[in-house]
Amino acid sequence: MIPICAGSHRPRRGGVGWCAATVACLCAALSGPLTALGPASPKPQARIQRVWRSEAGLQHDTATALIEGRDGVLWIGTQDGLMGFDGARFERFSRTEAPAFAHHDVQCLAATPDASLWIGTSQPGLFRLKQGVLSALGPAEGLPDSPILRLLEDRRGILWAAPAEGPLLRLEGDRFKPVFPEEARPFRIRALAEGPDGALWIGTAGSGLWRLQNQRLDLAALSAGDLTALAVDPSGTVWVGSRDQGLLSLVEGRLEPPAWGRTLPAKPITALHAARNGDLWIGTEQAGLFQRTRDGRLEAAPGGPKTRWTVLCLLEDRAGTLWIGSEDRGLRASIAVPFQPISTAGPEPEAPARMVCQDAAGTVWCLTGDQSLGQIREGRVERVPLGGVLGPGPPSALWPRRAGGLWIGTRGGGLFLLDQGRLERVPWPGGPPADGIVSLYEDPAGHLWVALARQGLVKLPPGGGEPQLFPLARGVVAMAGGGDSPFYLASTTLGLGVLDAGGLRWLGSAQGLGSAGAQALHLDATGSLWIGTTDGLRLFRKGAFQGFSSPQGLLNMGIHAILEDTDQRLWFSTSQGVHRAPRSALLQGLPPSGPALLASFDHSDGLPARETHRGAQPAAWLTREGDLWIPTSRGLARLDPRAQPPPPPPFRLQLAKVLNDEATLPTQGLLTLPPGNHRLEIHYTAISLTDAGKVRFRYRLEGIDPGWNEVGDRRFAVYSSLPPGTRRFLLQAWRPGEDRPPQELSLPITVQPSFHQRPLFWALCAAAAGLFVWWLLRLRLQQVEARSAVLDERNRMAREIHDHLAQGFTGVLLQLEAAEARLMRMEGDPEPVLTRLGHARELAAASLQEARRSVMALSPRKPEGADLLDSLRILSDRLLAGTGIQVELAQSGTPRPLGPRTEEELLRMAQEALTNALRHGKARWVRVTIQHGSRQVRLRIEDDGQGFDPSKGASGYGLRSIRETLRQLRGHIDIDSGPGLGTRITITLPQRRWRP
Repeated sequence: MIPICAGSHRPRRGGVGWCAATVACLCAALSGPLTALGPASPKPQARIQRVWRSEAGLQHDTATALIEGRDGVLWIGTQDGLMGFDGARFERFSRTEAPAFAHHDVQCLAATPDASLWIGTSQPGLFRLKQGVLSALGPAEGLPDSPILRLLEDRRGILWAAPAEGPLLRLEGDRFKPVFPEEARPFRIRALAEGPDGALWIGTAGSGLWRLQNQRLDLAALSAGDLTALAVDPSGTVWVGSRDQGLLSLVEGRLEPPAWGRTLPAKPITALHAARNGDLWIGTEQAGLFQRTRDGRLEAAPGGPKTRWTVLCLLEDRAGTLWIGSEDRGLRASIAVPFQPISTAGPEPEAPARMVCQDAAGTVWCLTGDQSLGQIREGRVERVPLGGVLGPGPPSALWPRRAGGLWIGTRGGGLFLLDQGRLERVPWPGGPPADGIVSLYEDPAGHLWVALARQGLVKLPPGGGEPQLFPLARGVVAMAGGGDSPFYLASTTLGLGVLDAGGLRWLGSAQGLGSAGAQALHLDATGSLWIGTTDGLRLFRKGAFQGFSSPQGLLNMGIHAILEDTDQRLWFSTSQGVHRAPRSALLQGLPPSGPALLASFDHSDGLPARETHRGAQPAAWLTREGDLWIPTSRGLARLDPRAQPPPPPPFRLQLAKVLNDEATLPTQGLLTLPPGNHRLEIHYTAISLTDAGKVRFRYRLEGIDPGWNEVGDRRFAVYSSLPPGTRRFLLQAWRPGEDRPPQELSLPITVQPSFHQRPLFWALCAAAAGLFVWWLLRLRLQQVEARSAVLDERNRMAREIHDHLAQGFTGVLLQLEAAEARLMRMEGDPEPVLTRLGHARELAAASLQEARRSVMALSPRKPEGADLLDSLRILSDRLLAGTGIQVELAQSGTPRPLGPRTEEELLRMAQEALTNALRHGKARWVRVTIQHGSRQVRLRIEDDGQGFDPSKGASGYGLRSIRETLRQLRGHIDIDSGPGLGTRITITLPQRRWRP
């Protein structure tokens, strides 16, 4: 144990120190010496494990066989059928989906260059899946009457099949043929593997290990046990898994256990895989998975050996991901990731981390969530027990000292220096501040800047001079620059502070910061200041601020820390993970959507949590070796640029299925949709087994979508009721951060028109419309001609009555008057003759007056420019002139214009009523009233004549004509009369609000 001695940090000649009294030395037990970390050798590749089970879409929790298809799809054999996995979703093949799949307890899988997938089950025969068609193979194709337990496609594309009993089979053309049939060896083959030299290794049950090379089958080693697994590493070493003897290797014709194999559990070996990087993966029964690295270390994979689970199969895909099929534990993947989680020693391995930095000796220090000081040792955080040395308040701030050691600030206002195992208190001139320390920073000139919670900012000179207080600099969480360049401050409440020769000034949202405060700073080599705010990224240079746009607004969220690596790439820790972009791409401007050189990292890349620490600096750190350290809510994460996984291979963009009103359509060639389609669904995918969630898509349908539809990782497009025509569906996909153009595919789509959408239909409609218009014109002409004929006939009758009947009556009157005059001059008594002549004259006069009324009745026209009331007055004057009948006319309401026909019919009906009052009523007075309403007009005619019984006297021609007219006009008539009581007739007509 090495003690940490607590004392005063005194100034030494030529060094940095403070004048203070020496305090007692306190000893604290450490788990090991606080030694510096020299240049570290590359760490092993960081890996995480992901698990898929039935709730994630896997049909069965037991995965018995694995193979990667030529198109990149991962095929998984289960006890309940076959599953295809593109990285985002599973597709099932079983008896339900493919009736030809008679028995679906899958035992082995293989893929051949002709894009065929070969499937062996627990029953005799094989199945072949090619271009979506599943076919069964049996004795007709040369297969024996026993199940095929192992399938292998070698580097030459030859397919080998190993039955449960019998010789090894090889596919030649369309038939399987036994290898060396003349020997008819009773093999029970349990494992197959191909070496780097092309040799085929065969493990059997009770017959030893065999090698097939250059058409020669040789016994490589005898073994009475079951050889259950085989693997040949890049150096040519043959590794053999057995049921009873554990792991073996072929050494000079013998199977011997390796010396390091004794540390493996004494369990049967169920699967082996020699990775391309030289690692050996070992699957066991009820003991999990183990990894033998190329530098000789043996490590247990997550989930073993403390948990009991069985590995059934292993597969390394083209991207280097190791896939593990297990019994009852689902499908697993060991994925190489850029970030390595750093756990914390003790009962809380996922304790939050708050600060991290590296001192001059190379030691990485951090503050954990419980305010403990931690040191990175042997790949994990070891807490440094300080006990009560720091006084009141736990550590709250860290910063490395340029001359060596670590500055530590506490919540109680204490300032300490930890150097070479000694913890020394730094005395404050004038006594310690009664305030907690928020953040620390040492500028290039050696000045130590101490940000206090409430009292502002303190500058401590390196030579022990008088400190300088900036009381207005409150809430400072990050600092940058200093020395010969301006000194920058980030305050969560004041914004960006600039301290230069002119003093301290603050720049906030009013000056273009775009946010009320700042929380992260980075000063690059060009002197430009990158600022992280709660509202995104800003750049401050030449006295002005610049904002940035980014796809999905990734740079418009709160940024907690900013780092720049040796490749001039900026790293941003945020509440939604870590983002990376080249500095040059940011200065040129990122597009607001679509592909961009902005990469994102989250828990799927090894980060313990997506949410990084938000607080005072240092909230992230870049070490001298180039490692990135990021504190998160579940611990630290480390990115080692020397141990990065290889870039993923290009994904394969393809259409998965096309549905038109739930009917499946082909995904290649011209897509033709029948008339009347309602819903078109286009499902697509980008086959990328481990990072499918990072692939981004956008699509558009030419002629329908005005621009690209940015849909993130959504994998389907839906259109409803597409209009007829031919268009192209365009689809693009890309990985954010990759410097390559997006992949694109197109699908031509033709929507056939319905009959009502075809040109013939519209031509017929135009012809029908033309015929209808012609018919309307003809009907109108006929109506005009009919009305003209009626008018002509009326005029003719009026002329005839006037010219003949009226003139005749006039002549009779003249003759009678002359005879009367002559008789008066005659002698004798002419009275009888005169009486008769007077009666004749009166009769002729009455007939003449009736003829004139008939002429007027044929054509009761409204005078030009007169309204309805004036027309009624003129009509009454004509009809009742000289009769002695008194006429009263009245009008109420707001007069509204009536249609010509309505006024004409009202005049005709008023004429009929007035005529009846004159002829039959013997009235002394007549009152005519017009009432205008909002929706109707009412005409009322009253007289004091003889009256009549409406039930008996309403059958005359005049009243019948009025009722027929009112029925056509949707009006009605009310008659109130009685013998000797006079008559009141009320006619009501609706007033139309619009007219054609």
